[in-house]
Formats: sequence, structure tokens, C-alpha cells
Amino acid sequence: MDVGGHAPAFLERHDGRSGVGKHTAGADLVSNLRLVVRNAVAFGDNPGAQNLIGLKDGLPAGEWRDSTEGLGRGRYPYDVNAVLVPAALDAAARLYASGLLDPYVSAEDRPLLARAATLAQVWREKAPAYFEVTESKEAARKAVQSYAAALHVPADPALSSLDDGPLGFHALALKSDGSRVAVINSDEGFALLLSQPPPRDLEMAVTSIMRPFPAGLLTDAGMVVANPVFAPVTVQELFTNRAYHGTVVWSWQQAMMAEGLDRQLRRRDLPESLVGRLKEAQRRLWRVIAAGKAVRNSELWSWRFEGGRYRIAPFGVSDADVDESNAAQLWSTVYLSIWPPGTSRVQ
Repeated sequence: MDVGGHAPAFLERHDGRSGVGKHTAGADLVSNLRLVVRNAVAFGDNPGAQNLIGLKDGLPAGEWRDSTEGLGRGRYPYDVNAVLVPAALDAAARLYASGLLDPYVSAEDRPLLARAATLAQVWREKAPAYFEVTESKEAARKAVQSYAAALHVPADPALSSLDDGPLGFHALALKSDGSRVAVINSDEGFALLLSQPPPRDLEMAVTSIMRPFPAGLLTDAGMVVANPVFAPVTVQELFTNRAYHGTVVWSWQQAMMAEGLDRQLRRRDLPESLVGRLKEAQRRLWRVIAAGKAVRNSELWSWRFEGGRYRIAPFGVSDADVDESNAAQLWSTVYLSIWPPGTSRVQ
């Protein structure tokens, strides 16, 4: 890490609270890193599902899917445990090793922060496996046919995308008893953006997302953020295209996936066949992003199947919709800096 530039001056800045030397940006950053590492120690020492990071007691939400049913009544979110915690630990390790934080790290903090790199490796290697779901080809085909019939959408494009072998994906969350909420989800975008998944995991993530809905997440109206095709009917009823975090399209999740694919394509350690799959996924994703240009600065939208294709439908205008979509969202303005491949970016 480059310790030059403006970082030292920024870390020395005071936040306006009283107390000499206690309330600098550097001290606040160390406080945050201390919290991250402390919360990661239990799983790092004993990587069992019971030591994953879960929602607070009595609360149904606690990460970006902040609706009551957003995690399908799960307690341990995939994105937090499999991606965000190891990424935060990696960042903490790099910051600590850089020496930038030395003026703000106490003698008591040093042994804890020094563990960040080792803890990151444990979380990265052990946590994702708890969320892995595998469906046989036969079970997958039956589930897709049944779910498509329930939604009154065609099954053939989705069925054609299934491989000869088993189908794999990461569950949306784990319940309190460790069972998986078997919902295909867009949170793989966090992994593509913030980590370097092994080729096997990367291929599974991209393949599961880019299959045509209702086998995957891709529709003509955009990439939906959840697909409960392999979940029980009781869970499918929580993830409709009228639910805030159901089978609907969130603009920033598409943007994150687009940037994540771009970052993975910058790697030099991937087999050529996988690079080809990533490029095809990138092309297909940008095609549906372009189709939704008129609404991509909004928070989210739904879809209807009409005239042989999925068409964008506003979210929140129907009495059946559980909430409404904001017409403009700050996080959806990221398209000012995220451009399709081959397009000159604004400098």
C-alpha cells in the first residue's frame, strides 16, 4: 500500500469533538477495524455455522435487504459472511501492515489487528461452503417447470440453459438452525466486486446468475435480485415481483455486477474458457442494462410478461406492491462512472 499522498493528513483530521488526539479520522478508523476483527474472532477460532455473524436478536433485517422478508426469514446473510467480512478483514490487514495507522493503534490493539490477515483466510475458505446449494439436473428441471407454470412464464429458455450435471449456487442466507434459504440471489456481485474467487466458485456464481429466469436471474427487464425457484412454495410466496426484495430489479445491484465482471476480467490467473464466459455474461448484462436506461436511476422496478417477453413495470403503483420505488437514488448514479465495455469512460 502506498503510504504517501494525502492519507496521513486525512487521518490526522479531527472530527470536531472535544478531546485532544482522541477523535481523529485515524482513531475512528482504528475503532471500526477493531470492531470488525473482534466480531470475526469467534468464527476464525472455531469455524462453525453458529459462529457466523447473524442479525441482531428480534430483528428480521440488518443488511441491504432491509425488508421484513428480504432474507426469507434467514438469520445469517450470505453477503455479510461469505464476502463482506473477509473483504473487511483483508482491508484491515493491509491498513495495519502499511504503517499508516501506527500513531492511532494502542499496544492493546496490536495483537488483535495483527490477526486480521489470518482471520480473513479462514473466513474466505470456510464461510462460503455453509451456503452452497446443489440441485440434481432432474430436480432442477422439475423445479423450473413447476415455478414457470406458477408464474405463467415460459420454461423452455430456462430449461435449455441447464447443464448435464448438477446445478449449484449460494443460498441467500442461513436460518437459525443452519438450514439454507435456497434462493438464487444477486449478492454474488459483492464477491465479484470485492474479492478474487477461485475459478470454480467464480464460474458457479456467474453461471447461476446469468441463466434465463426462472432458472437464473436474467430477464429482458433486467437482473432480478432473487429467484426462489428451488425453495418451498411458502418461501416462493415471500419473493414475488411485488415484494421489495423479491423477483424485482434493483439498479445498483446491476451496476455492482457490471463493475464486478469488469474487475474479474482484469485478472490474469483465469483459464481462457472462464474468461470467455465472463465476457459473454458482461455482454448479456449490459444488454439488459441498456434496455432499462429510462429507469436505471430509480431504486427498483418490477416486470410483467407480455407479448412473449419480460417488460419493465413500475414498482409501487399497484395496490399489491408492498412498498414504492423512489424515482431517483444516489447509488443509482454510479452509471456516471460505470460504462459498457469498449466505451470511453469520463475522466
